Amino acid sequence: MKNSEALAKLYHSLNPNAEKIYVVPLIRFSHKKTDYLYLLYKNLIESEEFKIRSISIFDHFKLIAAILTNRNSILHYHWFEFQDFKSLIGMPWKLFCIYFFQKLGGTVVWTIHNEFPHDRKYLNLHLYLHQKMAKWSKALHVHCAKAVDIMSNRLMCDKEKFHVISHPEYPLDSIAKNEARDLLRTHYKVVLEDEEPILLMFGNISRYKRMDLVATLIIEFDLKCKLLIVGPIKKGNEKLYKKLGVYEQSDDRIKVIPHFIGEDRVSWFFSAADISVYNYREILSSSSYHMALAFNKAVLAPDIGCLSEEAEKTNVFLFKDQNELKDLIKHHAAETRKDDKA
Repeated sequence: MKNSEALAKLYHSLNPNAEKIYVVPLIRFSHKKTDYLYLLYKNLIESEEFKIRSISIFDHFKLIAAILTNRNSILHYHWFEFQDFKSLIGMPWKLFCIYFFQKLGGTVVWTIHNEFPHDRKYLNLHLYLHQKMAKWSKALHVHCAKAVDIMSNRLMCDKEKFHVISHPEYPLDSIAKNEARDLLRTHYKVVLEDEEPILLMFGNISRYKRMDLVATLIIEFDLKCKLLIVGPIKKGNEKLYKKLGVYEQSDDRIKVIPHFIGEDRVSWFFSAADISVYNYREILSSSSYHMALAFNKAVLAPDIGCLSEEAEKTNVFLFKDQNELKDLIKHHAAETRKDDKA
């Protein structure tokens, strides 16, 4: 069953009369190939089975107005967390709106993307808020069965409340490797050799991804490959970026591109790379991982969260520690060189 069909089935089971679905945060309709929310709701938007309305943080008051006029509305919430004191200030307003939405007859669905905030700040407060959110929600959406086991214990709620609906696929097309590398040389001044194995770590630069440890493995064990770290610096991770910059200055095998990559250029990086590397400290589901699958390259990922259920995929290789990751990088880099020479 496609995720859109599963979502529609879930909404109908919660409220057979539901017509309007409010989605938080905003769906980026300008990024129809890479925005997780757009791809999750794409078929529902196109079929008009429901009226999908996405709402920003500042427009939460619309939820109260909506439920007063139509008690059959559903609120589908994503990423219920805050990262710093400034965003914490807005949480009481969010809580107020969500609480009264469900108290006045609205139905809340919460998609749980993370076990806890990746920056590990305010963990006790987050746990309290998440347990409240789980209590107010009629359904909890996760992307794999293992997430049910993890989050039912953490949130202290019955497994029957959870619904597994798969992560959307990314409709991205690869281009020829040589063409992609030429584009990176021209537009990003990346020095690349034609037969040089390239490792790609794509997405926000953030501590929980342990990008610095991958760079360290390459430097300390003299692994024969190039590491591209590509993505904007997530708020609060400036020290990590400076650390990566030191590695970049000291070793020409490390290249950092700390910028948001437009949708039309995503394929340049994945097509140029031979191996996609993920070194998460913890994770439930990963959008970047699913993006990598679209390009049919070798994927190295930790044996944790939903990634643990991916071991049967042909190009996915899971590791349990950094030694296993080092061996995987070494092996796949060598295999890449053999294939390029063949």
